[in-house]
Amino acid sequence: MRKEVLNGAEERAAPAFPRVTRRRFHALAGGVATLVAGGSALPTAVVGAQGVDLKPAPGAENLGVNEAFKAMAFGNASGAGWTRWTVQWFNVQREPDEFNDFYFTNEKGENILDIQLKSGMKVAAMVLGTPEWAAETPGLKPGTSVPRGLYEPVFLGDEPNPDNLWGAFMFRLAKEFIGKMDVFEIWNEVEIPANGPNAIYNTWAGTPADYYQLLAVASQAAKKANPNARIVTSPYSYFKDKDAGGGESLPWFDAFGMEVKAKGADVFDAVALNLYRNPHDLWDRFHGGVDIAAESADRTGFKARLEAIGAGGKPIWLTEINAMPYDDPMPGWNTNPDGFRITMAEQANYVLQAHALAFAAGYEKVFFQALQDDPYPVPDELWGLVRFSGDMANAEASRARPAYFAYQVVGRHVAGAQRSELHIKKRPDPKKNSQYASRFEWAQHLAVFHKGDARASVVWNGTDEASTVAIKASGTSAVLIDSSGKETPIEPNGEGRLVVDLPPATRHFDLFGGDPAGYFYIGGPTFVLVEKGVPGDAPVDAPGFARQEGK
Repeated sequence: MRKEVLNGAEERAAPAFPRVTRRRFHALAGGVATLVAGGSALPTAVVGAQGVDLKPAPGAENLGVNEAFKAMAFGNASGAGWTRWTVQWFNVQREPDEFNDFYFTNEKGENILDIQLKSGMKVAAMVLGTPEWAAETPGLKPGTSVPRGLYEPVFLGDEPNPDNLWGAFMFRLAKEFIGKMDVFEIWNEVEIPANGPNAIYNTWAGTPADYYQLLAVASQAAKKANPNARIVTSPYSYFKDKDAGGGESLPWFDAFGMEVKAKGADVFDAVALNLYRNPHDLWDRFHGGVDIAAESADRTGFKARLEAIGAGGKPIWLTEINAMPYDDPMPGWNTNPDGFRITMAEQANYVLQAHALAFAAGYEKVFFQALQDDPYPVPDELWGLVRFSGDMANAEASRARPAYFAYQVVGRHVAGAQRSELHIKKRPDPKKNSQYASRFEWAQHLAVFHKGDARASVVWNGTDEASTVAIKASGTSAVLIDSSGKETPIEPNGEGRLVVDLPPATRHFDLFGGDPAGYFYIGGPTFVLVEKGVPGDAPVDAPGFARQEGK
């Protein structure tokens, strides 16, 4: 749910705006100039990180990292083929007759969007933020009002209807950036209400029916301007909505689903989810949890939910994933564990596990949140694969966290596979406690990705006892890669198997009653076994492992 702020050349001489974080987008009117000018030195405590390969790497079509413009060299070498930027309506069109042609221009007069696109990375826009002059209900939290004229016709003949303010804006936006930004996520986490403990994250004051209309207008307007435009639903915070339904229902999504079922699903092309912390959740939210899950909402995945509302087959995207570390001594950061955050080493394992499960589950695209930290001090946010710099060209190796190296491994060996499989070894007592942790039943994990004649097997342990996996060798050579990217040649044993030791997991959740005994929501040290020269029809053969099919 990060909100980077971009604007135009008229702000080049303006003083710096307040600190931009993922939670403050709607209050700001800053720009690229604010984010990339100047810079702050990295603290000496983080200097001396391992070397990082920053040669530009081919980008995978299904791999994304948010806000890649903030750290261009790292983004270009990451293996991501996509990035996401926020486009704030209230900054692009501050007045009714204005359209800010310099929205993506920095203080040097450079067009950051063009620079990003020349690197080969595609840009998806997350569009949100009603200007006050366009608000149906003035005086609400900035940016959250339903736009005035939303239910008016979108076009009068072939021309945008000026009375439908949102439609006229989306037509202009899609037309101005045709071929540069063809994907539009419409708003962000609209299910979060304006009251309660999460009110600070609220971005939308309308009803689910109003949001359906927002999508419908955006789709009609954008596709009239650009027939190749794709509309993605507001990234959805599943657990907040489930909490509102007491674990038994999803009040906001259920109401939105009724609108879709009654009026049609052609107003969007893909559905977006934001999911954090537990890699297993990525599988469960796609396919559904175990049938005896204690909270009934968890039993049904979004593949089935979309089918139930007439949107079956629509691609599902993950637009934000991450598990934040605590043990990096950055300015203003409390390095004491809080029960939610993890170590940087565990975050690197998370990167491998989360992408392996997400791609095996069937998500069309997966975006990591985010490439770079926000400016320091940030007392509650270290989102980056790399540490903050105010200079988007800064390529200092010391900026890279362990998670960045793991992300590069994903880009090189996992993302963009032509075929994927998930194989699981279950616990001896697979049903014990699984109602409380949906994937308690999974002990060891083997996610397999086929790219040409290369096969990458991502392996890790989900128990507190050391284990091994013995995979039948199918190629002409093999290397074992750890989360730092270190490669070690590996030879088959006397039985023709590649044996990998899997250390135990340690990351157990202890708050609010905690996870059940023996369950670790992030697995142990994770490895990628890459074989070359594998025949396309070579089966996956690992004793004790069975292929996991989705519901």
